[in-house]
Amino acid sequence: MSTADRDRRLLWFTRGVTVALILVCNGLMVLGWWVSGLNLDVALSKPEIYDVSSNYCVKVRLMEVVGVDRPMKVCTEWLDLADPSGKTHTIREGQALTVGVNGTLHYEEQRNEDYRLIGLVLFVMMVIGAGMWAKHYFVARYARRL
Repeated sequence: MSTADRDRRLLWFTRGVTVALILVCNGLMVLGWWVSGLNLDVALSKPEIYDVSSNYCVKVRLMEVVGVDRPMKVCTEWLDLADPSGKTHTIREGQALTVGVNGTLHYEEQRNEDYRLIGLVLFVMMVIGAGMWAKHYFVARYARRL
């Protein structure tokens, strides 16, 4: 077999392995995202809760807050004075609020979303690293057999 023929075969094999690993690794990453149950809208957005210093409260409602014995008044809709669009901001429906150590409100599940996001990023890094190693291994093994 000539060197040009060998190089051509190795090039096509490398391209095939690359396409196959892209499909497999992307499938693994989507599967990992699905298994983690991560809601990217929640994890990647800033948790919006009324801030007295930079917001104007529009609607107040009594809500159950974790760590407080009885329902408390919570601003559920407000205008952000720094937002030029003028749209009203609201708290996330269906997510429990809790009182922090310093007395501020925050979402109870936000910390879990942060941990899931960190875990997903680590998993994606492992999949990418394993894919790069697998490509190198398969191409080197094919080159030795040619």
